[in-house]
Amino acid sequence: MSLYGLIAAFAEPDALVRAASAMREKGYRRMDAFSPFEIRELETILEIRRTRLPWLVLAGGAAGAVLVYALMLYSVEIDYPVNVGGRPLHSWPPFAVIAFEAAILGAALAGFVGMLWANGLPRYHHPVFNAETFSYARGGKFYLLVETADPSFRKGVTKGQLTRLGAETVEEMEA
Repeated sequence: MSLYGLIAAFAEPDALVRAASAMREKGYRRMDAFSPFEIRELETILEIRRTRLPWLVLAGGAAGAVLVYALMLYSVEIDYPVNVGGRPLHSWPPFAVIAFEAAILGAALAGFVGMLWANGLPRYHHPVFNAETFSYARGGKFYLLVETADPSFRKGVTKGQLTRLGAETVEEMEA
C-alpha cells in the first residue's frame, strides 16, 4: 500500500494549534486537523474556506416557495378555475402559508444535499481510520495530519518536525 501521510497526536488543543501554525510557517499546505471539539484558530491556520452552504439553503428555500406558489396559482387560475361566492381566484393569504411551508422544506432539502456534497459524502472510508492512534477508544487527543501530496513533505524530515513540536506519537498512515 502507498503512504497517505503522517498523523501526529497531541494532548492539548494549544499544542495542536502551535504545531499546525509552525508547520504552516515551514511551508506545509496539505494538512488537516481532528479534534473532539471546534478550535477556531485552526480555520485561519489551515486556510479553511468559508462555506457557501447558507446561500444554497437560501436558494433552496426561495425555489421551494416560488415553485409551490406558482403551482397553486396555475391550478387555481388556469387549470381549474372555480368561482366560489364571487371571491377572486388569486387570494394570496392562504397561498402564503403553504408557500412558507414549502420554503422550509426546500431549505431543509437543499441544506441536507449541500452538506453531503460539501463534505464529499457518502465516503465510506478515509485513510485516517487506518491509523492505530486515531481511535475513539483512546479519545481526548488532538490530531494533525500532513498528507504526502504536500510539496514540502519528506517522510523523515516531517516526522522529526512533528516530534520536535511536541507530538506524543507520529504514525504513518496507509492509503
